[in-house]
Amino acid sequence: MKKVVFIFFLAILSLLALPVAYCAETDQYLTWGIELKDSADELNRYFNEELSNYLEAVNKRAKPIDNPEELTVAIYYHFFQFLGWSRVRTFIRNDPQIEKFPNFSVGKQTYLKMSIHRGFAFPYFFLPMARTIRVGDIYFGIDKMCHFLGFGRRYYQRYCRHLREGYTEEEAMRKVVLWGIVHEDNLVGKLVDGIFSHGDLEANFQGFCLARDLCGGKPPYIERIDGKWKLVRPIDLRNYITPGFDESYNNSHFWAMRKRIVLNILEKKYCDKFYLPEVQKRFETYKKYEPSFSQKMIQEYFEKKGKNPQQEQSIQSLCAKKKSSDGIDKKIHCTSQDNRQS
Repeated sequence: MKKVVFIFFLAILSLLALPVAYCAETDQYLTWGIELKDSADELNRYFNEELSNYLEAVNKRAKPIDNPEELTVAIYYHFFQFLGWSRVRTFIRNDPQIEKFPNFSVGKQTYLKMSIHRGFAFPYFFLPMARTIRVGDIYFGIDKMCHFLGFGRRYYQRYCRHLREGYTEEEAMRKVVLWGIVHEDNLVGKLVDGIFSHGDLEANFQGFCLARDLCGGKPPYIERIDGKWKLVRPIDLRNYITPGFDESYNNSHFWAMRKRIVLNILEKKYCDKFYLPEVQKRFETYKKYEPSFSQKMIQEYFEKKGKNPQQEQSIQSLCAKKKSSDGIDKKIHCTSQDNRQS
């Protein structure tokens, strides 16, 4: 009986792990001291061309799409389908003009062993890893585009439903962001891999923002002219990719075995690197961006809980504790020497 229960438990975990399996984890700490080529132009060109081509195909359908909400959802499904097949991710992976780190000469297992996620940590032992790219000022994992499109669509659909239910725009936004936070704090994060990814939540929210702006922005990107949907102004994804995507800046927080492994690696390997001029310069650039509505709500959420694990596990906090601990150890060591001499 115990064996049956254990197998059932593992099966449930496998199902829960599906979102992690297709979106993966990432490690921007590895890019500290490394400057990647800015891929904004290449990614924007692809995204706008693919969107324009899709709108042309929609316009040729025998049964047209009349509703802007329905069109937006269809666009997101076109770019990102269930269980993670993503046109955008496939493009990024295969386009030689987009510099990835590490590049694909580094195998999956080698990359995992290089990262902060190496080592065994129950319940999700072998984390798939996403490479890092740079768009504008921002370094982030390719996995964030999965969240941008997959969860961005889900946020948008919930938002539209709440508006129909009579909620104001801000109330509807608060409800969808809270849904995402609770989802990450339980089903997607804690129960699957012991990771609460603040970066994933920021990508979710920014994907929602683009979805809302496609046909409803001021001005919109897409309009219906003479019965045909048209991209009337180009989308610049840099307006939706924020420092919150970079998980070395907007750090995740961890539980149980994952917490012990990751925090130990950060303290030992990255406290010295944190003070490199190029790392500090990157962070200073990031600080010029205002926190998003979603990031502010996440802070409120944990303040109400009376604890902010992200702040406690940030590289700044870990390095400050390490400095303090090193200072105490040296002081104790000197005192011991003085006592022996006396």
